[in-house]
Amino acid sequence: MSKILNVLSVKNLLKYIYEYKQLVWLGAVIVFSSVLFEKIYLLEPFFDKTINVSSYLSWHTIFEFISILVSLCVFILSYYAYRQNHSLRGIFIANVFLTMGIIDTFHTLSFKGMPYFLIENSTADRATTYWIIARLIGAIGIAAGSFIKRNKKSNVNRRVFLFFTVSLSMVILVVVTYFPYFLPAMYIEGVGVTGLKKVLEYMVILCLCFAGIMFLQQYIRRKDNSSHMFAIAITASIFSELAFVMYTSVYDIYNYIGHVYKFISYFIVFRVAFINNIEKPYLALYKAKNKLKVYAGNLNKLVDERTKELYQMNKKLLEDLEYARDIQKGMLPHKLPNNEQVKFDAKYYPAETVSGDFYNVLRLDDHRIGMYIGDVSGHGVSAAMLTIFLNQSIKTIRELEGNRFEVIKPSEVLENLYKLYNKVNFKDEMYILLLYAIYNMKTMELEYSSAGMNVQPIIVKKNGEIMEMDIKGLPICDLINIYSPDYIDNTIKLESGDKMFFYTDGLIELNDKHTGEAFTKDRLKRLLADCEGKEICEEIDRNIKGICSDGHQKDDVTFLVMQVN
Repeated sequence: MSKILNVLSVKNLLKYIYEYKQLVWLGAVIVFSSVLFEKIYLLEPFFDKTINVSSYLSWHTIFEFISILVSLCVFILSYYAYRQNHSLRGIFIANVFLTMGIIDTFHTLSFKGMPYFLIENSTADRATTYWIIARLIGAIGIAAGSFIKRNKKSNVNRRVFLFFTVSLSMVILVVVTYFPYFLPAMYIEGVGVTGLKKVLEYMVILCLCFAGIMFLQQYIRRKDNSSHMFAIAITASIFSELAFVMYTSVYDIYNYIGHVYKFISYFIVFRVAFINNIEKPYLALYKAKNKLKVYAGNLNKLVDERTKELYQMNKKLLEDLEYARDIQKGMLPHKLPNNEQVKFDAKYYPAETVSGDFYNVLRLDDHRIGMYIGDVSGHGVSAAMLTIFLNQSIKTIRELEGNRFEVIKPSEVLENLYKLYNKVNFKDEMYILLLYAIYNMKTMELEYSSAGMNVQPIIVKKNGEIMEMDIKGLPICDLINIYSPDYIDNTIKLESGDKMFFYTDGLIELNDKHTGEAFTKDRLKRLLADCEGKEICEEIDRNIKGICSDGHQKDDVTFLVMQVN
């Protein structure tokens, strides 16, 4: 009997370990970090020889600004996703990280040895004060956020949270910089951190421990991997705080390793924010597409008692598609980079909830503007998912050494996209038609390259002459094992008063199925010759609504107008 009980207990233990196997990562982080912190002092002599004060300041600045950037990314992801998910926990923790990011910026700029920031950075006390304030806000904020239910919704305008965050940060900046005598010292030169600073660090650690336990409990109850990853991030933050308790000089190895752990913690939090606000919605969209196919195929076979259930399921799937549409629209430019030298107008008409057309206009540097417009094969969900890939994959600027950047030529942008597309396992029948151009406001030259664009952009000269741009090039498709395309850069000299019109083929394929009325290329050219700037968009919009008065639109329609002033 005892043997049977022993076997059952072992099986239960193995089952429990398998069920919560993710906890192994948390345990590994704790064990590794404990050993590292116990033995890291042995590397102090080597560290002092290798990293001098100047090098340390460079590394410190790099770590801090990366952490600040990650904080802003965490905020931006949750801030813009709030319009769809209204997650109270998400927007609350996002603003906690924004506050830490802003105050960490003050900390970095006021670090001893850094250039003048509002006042001279002659001591380490001001930077240390900013540091401990940011850590207290972060620890208390995360601990408070752990009490907010994961699915708790909020209807408070997101700008209210942002206003409070920015106001608090500015108050802290003014008080710490100009009224330091209101605050106790956190660091004394020649002595090190004060006792109060250590006490506050221990308070931060205590709050983080509490928050870590809360998120760990949520993982155990709900098997929520996001809570598990957050617990690991908090554990890294705890070890980071321990390092800042143990250091004696702002340039020693414990201070350095503390910044490394802080960066790791922030990166994991960013990963959690990315999963919750980007990855999960797209996975939900993909699953929704597959479920929709299954339920649509079996619709005629369902019995009457399943009709209500099917209706509810279909409603949820359509809501997911609406959410996907909002995300896709969010990727289009909200504001075009208009100025005195050039003006842009654009319109976008999806044939379905989500679309396969796309465009963007972006400022590359102080005198160059990049723009692209294109069409993905088909339309609907599959095409929309490919536009998401495209939006994330187009790289227009290359980073060089010494914080310098280089604008990538249109042909090279297309070549890089072609290679990247072929690294992903897309279906053979899928492809992308794309035209990418760069307008130089100094030389008034438009440099462009085409990847299979099937309609020629139209140029309307200031004297009324109408021309079509020469476009050649292979579409972005899965043919790299057969053919490597040679995309060519073309240059057009423009003059003040010239107009450029970029569009997708859906515009000239519009027709009224009842009357046969069509929007032909000749009709488009006449309209372009007679109208200016925004009038073009308004007139085309009126024509589209007239032709598609019954709401039927066969293909996606997108166009972009560029007017040289």
